[in-house]
Amino acid sequence: MIEPQFPKAYDFNNFGVARVEEIVGKYYKTGIINKKGEVVVKPKFVAISAFDKNGLAVAGYGGVPTKFGVIDLNGKLVTTQAFNYISHFHEGFAHTRNKEGYGYINENGQVEIANQFIKSGNFSEGKAYAQDAETRRFGYIDKKGEWVIEPKFSRCLDFKDGKAVVFQGNKRAGLIDETGKFMIEPSINQMLIFSEGRGLVMDYSNGFYYITDQANIYDGFYEKAGKFENGIAVVKSEGRWGIINQKGIEIIPPKYDKIEEFEDGYARVRISGFNGLTNLKGELIVQPDYEYISYAGDGLFRVEKDDKIGYYNMEGGCVWDLRE
Repeated sequence: MIEPQFPKAYDFNNFGVARVEEIVGKYYKTGIINKKGEVVVKPKFVAISAFDKNGLAVAGYGGVPTKFGVIDLNGKLVTTQAFNYISHFHEGFAHTRNKEGYGYINENGQVEIANQFIKSGNFSEGKAYAQDAETRRFGYIDKKGEWVIEPKFSRCLDFKDGKAVVFQGNKRAGLIDETGKFMIEPSINQMLIFSEGRGLVMDYSNGFYYITDQANIYDGFYEKAGKFENGIAVVKSEGRWGIINQKGIEIIPPKYDKIEEFEDGYARVRISGFNGLTNLKGELIVQPDYEYISYAGDGLFRVEKDDKIGYYNMEGGCVWDLRE
């Protein structure tokens, strides 16, 4: 469909365009093509992120240091000023950084919250953590930039399921609800995340374990462990990876060399150097026979082995046998 001609190219998105790189002068520049291979945006940007569901992407441009703005599908800048950094959009906002500090822009590229914080995070459940310039403490702001949970913590994490992990000191973690009330007082060393009713805690002596929102230790220790997502978590025990549910029951006994975090209901598993694919029920939908597996879009997974490529669908059916 499009002859090989680019040093690097990315997948087409739902808007029918793809990012490509070309050498301009001495440097690689990124542009955009359509499905006919026609140039939509000349390769003039230092980099372009993947376009989001609104057809917007973060783009780097200019010399050194690189400046960042938000562009539309035609490569037009929708931001009204340049920034030193722009995150991806979350809940309609992206946090930005300039010499004044961190702030936020909306999806039209307009500044919604002035750059005034020492640090800030993405919006999650209507709130974002931010570090106050005067007190140097962390709290949570709303989408107007006003404090809804006063800055009194040494560190904060994103809200999830109406709860957030906060710290007093470097290691003493607690759990607050959406009003800022403590559900668990800051007393737990190294709580990494809290999701789906379980907090993941790292213990230097015994490994990883889970707690409830009443701070009760929940069913055993693991060498390594991940957050709960869709009711399950990946854990490592006796050198092998498996999957447990929220009751600690093994859905997949520890038998894999590696299980990656679930994404859109699927996770890659590895055994003896080869990769397969499992679903949320712990069922292998693609046997671990391949050197590499990746999501290709449109409900298809791309598999690679011995310089050959094939495709599977989400039910594990082969739609394209391995071929060069």
